[in-house]
Formats: sequence, C-alpha cells, structure tokens
Amino acid sequence: MGLGVAYGIGAASGVALTAMASRVLFDEPLTKVMGGGIGLIIVGVLKIELGAAH
Repeated sequence: MGLGVAYGIGAASGVALTAMASRVLFDEPLTKVMGGGIGLIIVGVLKIELGAAH
C-alpha cells in the first residue's frame, strides 16, 4: 500500500471514529447528514483499497 493511500485511509477513518466517539462519550448529536458522511467515508476507503489492489 502506498503512503498516500495509507495516509488518506488513516485520516478518513480518524474523522469517522471521532464523530462516533463524540456521540458515545459526550452525547453529541449524530444527524442523518453526518451518518451519510460517515457512510461515504467508509465507501471511499473501500474504493481506495480496491483500487490500490489493481
């Protein structure tokens, strides 16, 4: 895996995990739009992984 791909995955995963952790730990709102964004991050990470394999 290339460094750019690894950094992108780490950064995107950190954003998603921080949003979910703030919901659990600090009872912050997690709206449908935010959930959709987290879903897009997951899809993006999967596409990067699959694209890097080829």
